[in-house]
Amino acid sequence: MTEKSELPVIDVGLDDGYAAVKVAWYGEDGTIRTLSVPSRARQGSYGIGSFDSDGTLGGYETDGLRFTVDPGVVGDTTRFSDYNLSPLARILAHHALISAGFSGSSVRIVSGLPLNRYFRDEKKNTDLTARKIESFGKPVKRLDGGTPPRIVFHEVFAQGLAAVVDWLSDGRTIRSQDGPVGVVDIGGQTTDISVILPPRRVDHEHMATRDTGALDVRALLKRRILLSNDVDEISDRTLDSALENGRIRLYGKDVSVEKEREDAVREIEFRLLNQIRSVFGDMLPSLDAILFVGGGSLLFPRLAKSFPNAVIPDHPEFANARGMLKALSLSGER
Repeated sequence: MTEKSELPVIDVGLDDGYAAVKVAWYGEDGTIRTLSVPSRARQGSYGIGSFDSDGTLGGYETDGLRFTVDPGVVGDTTRFSDYNLSPLARILAHHALISAGFSGSSVRIVSGLPLNRYFRDEKKNTDLTARKIESFGKPVKRLDGGTPPRIVFHEVFAQGLAAVVDWLSDGRTIRSQDGPVGVVDIGGQTTDISVILPPRRVDHEHMATRDTGALDVRALLKRRILLSNDVDEISDRTLDSALENGRIRLYGKDVSVEKEREDAVREIEFRLLNQIRSVFGDMLPSLDAILFVGGGSLLFPRLAKSFPNAVIPDHPEFANARGMLKALSLSGER
């Protein structure tokens, strides 16, 4: 991978989720480019000291700990409360920036936090956001000897609210918000459900973070596959295939797991539907739109059909990353 040096500072929206890290930046032609990297890494060094040709593998060291990033590895769990402040989150964010081509570059980033962590007593949790900025600023060493990106500015934004910025803005200007907008941001670990009032203010009476997300489908699907096929374990790559196309390879044969996939999706979908209705409550008919965003929204296409005012943006998995990038560029912060 070609190293970059003496380049201008690059603005990046970085949605560092529990299931994937999504990155958004402006290409040379002014259009927004995006990249998604699985949040899959394991503590320890497993013979990977350099990147492969597509940048999906990498070895890193931070806080005296070594990590291997590999979409095929049995990754360390990201499902713990302080994940966003952990060395694991730090190296995954750096890996995503490197995979996007920012080795050796100076970057200004905006990252996110779930609503229940971003706010405390209806105010911005400045202590937690400062701790996240401090964590991401700690040194990360590439084990292949390459130069990591240098984070020269970091702001933390509320997930969900970033998706509204994306919806309202073309990256140069932001149009006025006429009425309240609902957001259902389905991530890996959590789903942020919120109402955003004009002009882009969170309605704290109709806001909640639920511990339900795409990783619940993965966990449930895995259990069903193990049970129905009488196997003890399957790899994350096999589970990826099960989620993507309802088929896997077992003992050299193609096996359909479409029923297991459908049952797992429907169970979590039903749970989410009840949670959404509960949080929006009597506000539901008053919402100008309900944005369904986040990587998990791709798993539940039927959810949006339950609401006549639902809106699914193009590539909803990148809505937060795009909104973070637009917010940063519009702010003029340096």
